[in-house]
Amino acid sequence: MRRLTRLPPSLHAALVSALLAGSWALVYAAGGTRTAVPHVFYIPIVLAALPFGVWGGLCAGVVAMLLAGPAMPLDVATHESQQIVNWLIRGAFFITVGAVAGSLTVAQRRSFQAGLVDQLQAEIELATPLADLQVEPGWQARVHQALQSGGPRIVFQPIYALDDGRLVAVEALARFDTVPNYPPEVWFEQAANLGFGVELELAAIEAALETSSDLPAGVALTFNASPATLTDERLLHLLDTQRDRPMIAEITEHALIEDYHELDVALAALRSRGVQLAVDDAGAGFASLRHIVRLQPELIKLDPSLTQDLGSDPVRRPLAECLVQFALKTDSKIIVEGIETAADLTTWQHLGAHAAQGYLLGRPGTLPAAVRSANAHPRLTASSVDVRGAPSTADR
Repeated sequence: MRRLTRLPPSLHAALVSALLAGSWALVYAAGGTRTAVPHVFYIPIVLAALPFGVWGGLCAGVVAMLLAGPAMPLDVATHESQQIVNWLIRGAFFITVGAVAGSLTVAQRRSFQAGLVDQLQAEIELATPLADLQVEPGWQARVHQALQSGGPRIVFQPIYALDDGRLVAVEALARFDTVPNYPPEVWFEQAANLGFGVELELAAIEAALETSSDLPAGVALTFNASPATLTDERLLHLLDTQRDRPMIAEITEHALIEDYHELDVALAALRSRGVQLAVDDAGAGFASLRHIVRLQPELIKLDPSLTQDLGSDPVRRPLAECLVQFALKTDSKIIVEGIETAADLTTWQHLGAHAAQGYLLGRPGTLPAAVRSANAHPRLTASSVDVRGAPSTADR
Protein backbone atom coordinates (compact mmCIF):
# COMPACT_ATOMS: atom_id res chain seq x y z
CA MET A 1 0.00 0.00 0.00
CA ARG A 2 2.86 2.40 0.80
CA ARG A 3 4.30 1.86 -2.65
CA LEU A 4 1.01 3.00 -4.16
CA THR A 5 1.16 6.28 -2.24
CA ARG A 6 4.58 7.01 -3.76
CA LEU A 7 3.24 6.94 -7.33
CA PRO A 8 3.10 10.27 -9.21
CA PRO A 9 -0.36 11.90 -8.81
CA SER A 10 -1.18 11.57 -12.51
CA LEU A 11 -0.30 7.87 -12.53
CA HIS A 12 -2.26 7.27 -9.33
CA ALA A 13 -5.30 9.04 -10.81
CA ALA A 14 -5.02 6.87 -13.93
CA LEU A 15 -4.85 3.74 -11.75
CA VAL A 16 -7.98 4.75 -9.81
CA SER A 17 -9.81 5.49 -13.07
CA ALA A 18 -8.84 2.09 -14.46
CA LEU A 19 -10.03 0.36 -11.28
CA LEU A 20 -13.36 2.21 -11.41
CA ALA A 21 -13.84 1.16 -15.01
CA GLY A 22 -12.77 -2.39 -14.17
CA SER A 23 -15.22 -2.51 -11.27
CA TRP A 24 -18.04 -1.43 -13.56
CA ALA A 25 -17.07 -4.14 -16.08
CA LEU A 26 -16.90 -6.77 -13.33
CA VAL A 27 -20.36 -5.90 -11.97
CA TYR A 28 -21.83 -5.88 -15.48
CA ALA A 29 -20.25 -9.27 -16.26
CA ALA A 30 -21.68 -10.64 -12.99
CA GLY A 31 -25.17 -9.79 -14.12
CA GLY A 32 -25.83 -6.35 -12.64
CA THR A 33 -26.35 -4.84 -9.21
CA ARG A 34 -28.68 -7.61 -8.05
CA THR A 35 -25.57 -9.41 -6.74
CA ALA A 36 -23.12 -8.27 -4.03
CA VAL A 37 -20.39 -7.57 -6.59
CA PRO A 38 -20.87 -3.73 -6.45
CA HIS A 39 -18.83 -3.86 -3.24
CA VAL A 40 -15.68 -3.98 -5.44
CA PHE A 41 -16.14 -0.22 -5.96
CA TYR A 42 -14.89 0.30 -2.41
CA ILE A 43 -11.37 -0.66 -3.57
CA PRO A 44 -10.79 2.29 -5.97
CA ILE A 45 -12.58 4.62 -3.54
CA VAL A 46 -10.12 3.83 -0.74
CA LEU A 47 -7.15 3.94 -3.11
CA ALA A 48 -8.22 7.40 -4.27
CA ALA A 49 -8.31 8.62 -0.67
CA LEU A 50 -4.72 7.56 0.08
CA PRO A 51 -2.88 10.25 -1.89
CA PHE A 52 -5.67 12.78 -2.48
CA GLY A 53 -7.33 12.82 0.94
CA VAL A 54 -10.99 13.70 1.50
CA TRP A 55 -11.57 15.22 -1.93
CA GLY A 56 -10.09 12.17 -3.65
CA GLY A 57 -12.33 9.83 -1.68
CA LEU A 58 -15.42 11.97 -2.32
CA CYS A 59 -14.79 12.22 -6.06
CA ALA A 60 -14.21 8.49 -6.40
CA GLY A 61 -17.36 7.83 -4.34
CA VAL A 62 -19.48 10.04 -6.61
CA VAL A 63 -18.11 8.39 -9.76
CA ALA A 64 -18.72 4.93 -8.25
CA MET A 65 -22.29 5.95 -7.39
CA LEU A 66 -22.96 6.94 -11.00
CA LEU A 67 -21.30 3.83 -12.44
CA ALA A 68 -23.14 1.51 -10.08
CA GLY A 69 -26.35 3.51 -10.35
CA PRO A 70 -27.83 4.97 -13.54
CA ALA A 71 -25.03 3.42 -15.63
CA MET A 72 -25.76 -0.11 -14.41
CA PRO A 73 -28.99 -2.14 -14.78
CA LEU A 74 -30.40 -4.18 -11.92
CA ASP A 75 -30.34 -7.27 -14.16
CA VAL A 76 -28.22 -7.32 -17.31
CA ALA A 77 -30.18 -10.21 -18.84
CA THR A 78 -33.60 -8.46 -18.62
CA HIS A 79 -32.23 -4.89 -18.72
CA GLU A 80 -34.34 -4.15 -15.66
CA SER A 81 -33.41 -0.75 -14.29
CA GLN A 82 -32.65 0.00 -10.68
CA GLN A 83 -34.95 2.05 -8.52
CA ILE A 84 -33.53 5.52 -7.92
CA VAL A 85 -33.76 5.18 -4.15
CA ASN A 86 -31.66 1.99 -4.21
CA TRP A 87 -28.69 3.39 -6.09
CA LEU A 88 -28.87 6.64 -4.12
CA ILE A 89 -28.58 4.68 -0.87
CA ARG A 90 -25.66 2.66 -2.28
CA GLY A 91 -24.07 5.89 -3.51
CA ALA A 92 -24.43 7.45 -0.08
CA PHE A 93 -22.42 4.55 1.34
CA PHE A 94 -19.77 5.00 -1.36
CA ILE A 95 -19.44 8.71 -0.64
CA THR A 96 -19.36 8.18 3.12
CA VAL A 97 -16.61 5.57 2.85
CA GLY A 98 -14.60 7.88 0.59
CA ALA A 99 -14.92 10.80 3.02
CA VAL A 100 -14.01 8.66 6.05
CA ALA A 101 -11.02 7.05 4.29
CA GLY A 102 -9.79 10.48 3.18
CA SER A 103 -10.18 11.93 6.69
CA LEU A 104 -8.28 9.03 8.24
CA THR A 105 -5.49 9.42 5.69
CA VAL A 106 -5.12 13.14 6.43
CA ALA A 107 -5.19 12.48 10.18
CA GLN A 108 -2.51 9.81 9.86
CA ARG A 109 -0.24 12.14 7.88
CA ARG A 110 -0.64 14.91 10.43
CA SER A 111 0.05 12.49 13.26
CA PHE A 112 3.20 11.25 11.52
CA GLN A 113 4.44 14.81 10.92
CA ALA A 114 3.70 15.77 14.52
CA GLY A 115 5.61 12.70 15.69
CA LEU A 116 8.65 13.71 13.65
CA VAL A 117 8.55 17.23 15.05
CA ASP A 118 8.24 15.93 18.62
CA GLN A 119 11.11 13.51 18.10
CA LEU A 120 13.29 16.25 16.65
CA GLN A 121 12.44 18.58 19.53
CA ALA A 122 13.18 15.84 22.06
CA GLU A 123 16.56 15.19 20.45
CA ILE A 124 17.44 18.88 20.60
CA GLU A 125 16.32 19.19 24.23
CA LEU A 126 18.33 16.12 25.20
CA ALA A 127 21.48 17.55 23.64
CA THR A 128 23.82 18.46 26.49
CA PRO A 129 24.92 22.10 26.34
CA LEU A 130 28.68 22.42 26.05
CA ALA A 131 28.77 24.73 29.03
CA ASP A 132 27.45 21.96 31.28
CA LEU A 133 30.17 19.49 30.35
CA GLN A 134 33.08 18.90 32.68
CA VAL A 135 36.53 19.98 31.57
CA GLU A 136 39.15 17.31 32.13
CA PRO A 137 42.35 18.30 33.96
CA GLY A 138 45.18 19.60 31.81
CA TRP A 139 43.06 20.83 28.92
CA GLN A 140 43.37 24.51 29.73
CA ALA A 141 47.14 24.34 29.34
CA ARG A 142 46.86 22.27 26.15
CA VAL A 143 44.40 24.66 24.50
CA HIS A 144 46.42 27.74 25.47
CA GLN A 145 49.58 26.17 24.07
CA ALA A 146 47.81 25.29 20.81
CA LEU A 147 46.55 28.85 20.44
CA GLN A 148 49.93 30.38 21.22
CA SER A 149 51.64 28.15 18.64
CA GLY A 150 49.31 29.31 15.85
CA GLY A 151 46.70 26.59 15.98
CA PRO A 152 46.67 22.99 14.81
CA ARG A 153 48.53 21.46 11.91
CA ILE A 154 46.34 21.30 8.80
CA VAL A 155 45.99 18.47 6.32
CA PHE A 156 43.75 18.48 3.27
CA GLN A 157 41.49 15.75 1.92
CA PRO A 158 40.49 16.09 -1.76
CA ILE A 159 36.93 16.06 -3.09
CA TYR A 160 36.42 14.98 -6.70
CA ALA A 161 33.55 15.51 -9.11
CA LEU A 162 31.83 12.28 -10.06
CA ASP A 163 31.17 13.25 -13.67
CA ASP A 164 34.81 13.48 -14.76
CA GLY A 165 36.99 12.88 -11.66
CA ARG A 166 38.42 16.40 -11.48
CA LEU A 167 39.47 18.02 -8.21
CA VAL A 168 36.77 20.49 -7.11
CA ALA A 169 37.64 21.14 -3.45
CA VAL A 170 39.82 20.17 -0.51
CA GLU A 171 38.65 19.96 3.08
CA ALA A 172 40.92 21.42 5.74
CA LEU A 173 41.26 18.98 8.64
CA ALA A 174 42.92 19.84 11.96
CA ARG A 175 45.62 17.66 13.49
CA PHE A 176 47.08 18.13 16.99
CA ASP A 177 50.55 16.65 17.40
CA THR A 178 50.61 16.12 21.16
CA VAL A 179 51.11 13.29 23.61
CA PRO A 180 48.70 11.78 24.45
CA ASN A 181 47.17 12.05 21.00
CA TYR A 182 43.51 13.11 21.24
CA PRO A 183 41.16 13.18 18.22
CA PRO A 184 40.36 16.65 16.79
CA GLU A 185 36.74 16.53 17.93
CA VAL A 186 37.90 16.12 21.54
CA TRP A 187 40.15 19.17 21.23
CA PHE A 188 37.37 21.38 19.91
CA GLU A 189 34.89 20.08 22.48
CA GLN A 190 37.24 20.75 25.39
CA ALA A 191 38.15 24.18 24.00
CA ALA A 192 34.45 25.05 23.82
CA ASN A 193 33.98 23.91 27.42
CA LEU A 194 36.76 26.31 28.44
CA GLY A 195 35.23 29.17 26.44
CA PHE A 196 37.88 29.09 23.69
CA GLY A 197 36.00 27.07 21.06
CA VAL A 198 35.64 29.96 18.62
CA GLU A 199 39.28 31.00 19.07
CA LEU A 200 40.54 27.48 18.31
CA GLU A 201 38.29 27.17 15.25
CA LEU A 202 39.44 30.56 13.94
CA ALA A 203 43.06 29.52 14.50
CA ALA A 204 42.45 26.35 12.48
CA ILE A 205 40.78 28.32 9.67
CA GLU A 206 43.62 30.83 9.60
CA ALA A 207 46.17 28.02 9.44
CA ALA A 208 44.21 26.44 6.58
CA LEU A 209 44.21 29.72 4.64
CA GLU A 210 47.95 30.16 5.12
CA THR A 211 48.86 26.62 4.03
CA SER A 212 46.56 26.48 0.98
CA SER A 213 48.15 29.28 -1.05
CA ASP A 214 49.34 26.89 -3.77
CA LEU A 215 45.88 25.39 -4.28
CA PRO A 216 44.94 25.55 -8.00
CA ALA A 217 42.66 28.40 -9.01
CA GLY A 218 39.00 27.48 -8.96
CA VAL A 219 39.43 24.68 -6.42
CA ALA A 220 37.42 25.47 -3.29
CA LEU A 221 38.74 25.37 0.26
CA THR A 222 36.34 23.85 2.78
CA PHE A 223 36.57 24.59 6.49
CA ASN A 224 34.53 23.41 9.47
CA ALA A 225 32.87 25.98 11.71
CA SER A 226 30.36 25.99 14.53
CA PRO A 227 27.38 28.38 14.56
CA ALA A 228 29.23 30.57 17.08
CA THR A 229 32.21 30.90 14.72
CA LEU A 230 30.02 31.59 11.70
CA THR A 231 28.43 34.51 13.54
CA ASP A 232 31.77 35.93 14.71
CA GLU A 233 32.92 39.02 12.76
CA ARG A 234 36.55 37.87 13.00
CA LEU A 235 35.72 35.13 10.50
CA LEU A 236 34.75 37.75 7.90
CA HIS A 237 38.07 39.56 8.39
CA LEU A 238 39.94 36.28 7.88
CA LEU A 239 38.07 35.40 4.71
CA ASP A 240 38.50 38.92 3.29
CA THR A 241 42.18 38.09 2.86
CA GLN A 242 41.27 35.33 0.40
CA ARG A 243 38.60 36.95 -1.77
CA ASP A 244 39.77 35.14 -4.92
CA ARG A 245 39.54 31.68 -3.38
CA PRO A 246 36.22 29.77 -3.55
CA MET A 247 35.26 28.99 0.06
CA ILE A 248 32.83 26.59 1.70
CA ALA A 249 31.76 26.83 5.34
CA GLU A 250 30.79 23.42 6.64
CA ILE A 251 28.43 23.08 9.60
CA THR A 252 28.03 19.65 11.16
CA GLU A 253 24.78 17.81 11.79
CA HIS A 254 25.66 17.69 15.48
CA ALA A 255 25.82 21.48 15.86
CA LEU A 256 23.09 22.85 18.12
CA ILE A 257 21.65 26.02 16.56
CA GLU A 258 19.73 28.07 19.10
CA ASP A 259 18.99 31.10 16.92
CA TYR A 260 18.47 30.40 13.21
CA HIS A 261 17.70 34.07 12.50
CA GLU A 262 21.07 35.23 13.85
CA LEU A 263 22.81 32.55 11.82
CA ASP A 264 20.85 33.52 8.69
CA VAL A 265 22.15 37.09 9.01
CA ALA A 266 25.73 35.86 9.38
CA LEU A 267 25.37 33.49 6.41
CA ALA A 268 24.02 36.33 4.27
CA ALA A 269 27.22 38.26 4.94
CA LEU A 270 29.33 35.21 4.09
CA ARG A 271 27.39 34.48 0.92
CA SER A 272 27.83 38.09 -0.20
CA ARG A 273 31.55 37.28 -0.19
CA GLY A 274 30.98 34.18 -2.32
CA VAL A 275 31.17 31.67 0.56
CA GLN A 276 28.92 28.63 0.14
CA LEU A 277 27.35 26.63 2.96
CA ALA A 278 27.54 22.86 3.37
CA VAL A 279 25.58 20.81 5.92
CA ASP A 280 27.81 17.97 7.03
CA ASP A 281 26.85 14.49 8.30
CA ALA A 282 23.42 14.64 6.62
CA GLY A 283 21.56 11.40 7.22
CA ALA A 284 23.13 10.81 10.63
CA GLY A 285 20.21 12.31 12.56
CA PHE A 286 17.16 14.58 12.55
CA ALA A 287 19.14 17.78 13.15
CA SER A 288 20.68 17.72 9.68
CA LEU A 289 17.22 17.67 8.08
CA ARG A 290 16.26 20.74 10.06
CA HIS A 291 19.53 22.48 9.12
CA ILE A 292 18.86 21.74 5.45
CA VAL A 293 15.32 23.13 5.56
CA ARG A 294 16.16 26.22 7.62
CA LEU A 295 19.57 27.14 6.16
CA GLN A 296 19.06 26.10 2.50
CA PRO A 297 22.70 25.08 1.96
CA GLU A 298 24.33 24.99 -1.44
CA LEU A 299 25.91 21.64 -0.58
CA ILE A 300 24.62 18.60 1.33
CA LYS A 301 27.26 16.19 2.56
CA LEU A 302 25.97 12.69 3.26
CA ASP A 303 27.31 10.81 6.26
CA PRO A 304 29.21 7.52 5.71
CA SER A 305 26.48 5.70 7.65
CA LEU A 306 24.27 6.39 4.63
CA THR A 307 26.80 6.31 1.79
CA GLN A 308 28.63 3.03 2.46
CA ASP A 309 27.45 -0.42 1.30
CA LEU A 310 24.48 1.23 -0.38
CA GLY A 311 24.14 -1.28 -3.21
CA SER A 312 23.26 -4.14 -0.85
CA ASP A 313 20.77 -2.20 1.28
CA PRO A 314 17.17 -2.11 -0.03
CA VAL A 315 16.14 0.54 2.53
CA ARG A 316 18.91 3.14 2.32
CA ARG A 317 19.08 3.15 -1.48
CA PRO A 318 15.55 4.60 -1.94
CA LEU A 319 16.44 7.22 0.69
CA ALA A 320 19.61 8.06 -1.23
CA GLU A 321 17.62 8.44 -4.45
CA CYS A 322 15.20 10.80 -2.70
CA LEU A 323 18.05 12.94 -1.38
CA VAL A 324 19.61 13.23 -4.84
CA GLN A 325 16.24 14.24 -6.31
CA PHE A 326 15.74 16.72 -3.47
CA ALA A 327 19.10 18.31 -4.23
CA LEU A 328 18.26 18.62 -7.92
CA LYS A 329 14.93 20.31 -7.17
CA THR A 330 16.43 22.75 -4.64
CA ASP A 331 19.50 23.73 -6.70
CA SER A 332 21.84 22.17 -4.15
CA LYS A 333 24.52 19.54 -4.69
CA ILE A 334 25.15 16.18 -3.05
CA ILE A 335 28.64 15.24 -1.83
CA VAL A 336 29.07 11.72 -0.49
CA GLU A 337 31.58 11.06 2.27
CA GLY A 338 33.36 7.91 3.32
CA ILE A 339 33.83 6.40 -0.15
CA GLU A 340 36.22 3.51 0.37
CA THR A 341 35.18 0.94 -2.24
CA ALA A 342 34.76 1.02 -6.00
CA ALA A 343 31.27 -0.46 -5.62
CA ASP A 344 30.07 2.48 -3.50
CA LEU A 345 31.68 4.94 -5.91
CA THR A 346 29.93 3.37 -8.91
CA THR A 347 26.59 3.28 -7.10
CA TRP A 348 26.69 6.99 -6.30
CA GLN A 349 27.81 7.85 -9.82
CA HIS A 350 24.74 6.06 -11.16
CA LEU A 351 22.47 7.77 -8.61
CA GLY A 352 23.66 11.18 -9.80
CA ALA A 353 25.64 12.51 -6.82
CA HIS A 354 27.83 15.47 -7.73
CA ALA A 355 31.07 14.83 -5.83
CA ALA A 356 32.69 12.38 -3.44
CA GLN A 357 35.32 12.18 -0.73
CA GLY A 358 36.94 9.22 0.96
CA TYR A 359 40.02 7.04 1.25
CA LEU A 360 39.42 5.47 -2.16
CA LEU A 361 39.79 8.88 -3.79
CA GLY A 362 42.40 10.45 -1.57
CA ARG A 363 43.58 10.41 2.05
CA PRO A 364 44.21 13.57 4.08
CA GLY A 365 47.68 14.96 3.45
CA THR A 366 49.68 17.97 2.42
CA LEU A 367 49.14 19.90 -0.77
CA PRO A 368 49.30 19.68 -3.72
CA ALA A 369 46.47 17.21 -4.25
CA ALA A 370 46.05 15.29 -7.48
CA VAL A 371 44.02 17.40 -9.91
CA ARG A 372 42.20 14.31 -11.13
CA SER A 373 41.30 11.10 -9.32
CA ALA A 374 42.51 7.86 -10.82
CA ASN A 375 39.52 6.02 -9.32
CA ALA A 376 36.65 8.37 -10.21
CA HIS A 377 36.08 7.29 -13.80
CA PRO A 378 33.87 9.60 -15.88
CA ARG A 379 30.22 8.70 -16.31
CA LEU A 380 29.48 8.04 -19.96
CA THR A 381 26.10 9.74 -19.88
CA ALA A 382 26.85 12.58 -17.47
CA SER A 383 27.24 16.17 -18.48
CA SER A 384 29.73 18.52 -16.90
CA VAL A 385 28.69 19.54 -13.41
CA ASP A 386 29.95 22.70 -11.71
CA VAL A 387 30.62 21.80 -8.11
CA ARG A 388 32.49 24.57 -6.41
CA GLY A 389 33.14 22.73 -3.22
CA ALA A 390 32.58 19.90 -0.83
CA PRO A 391 34.01 18.39 2.35
CA SER A 392 34.34 14.91 3.99
CA THR A 393 34.62 13.62 7.53
CA ALA A 394 33.55 14.98 10.87
CA ASP A 395 37.17 15.97 11.54
CA ARG A 396 38.21 19.59 11.51
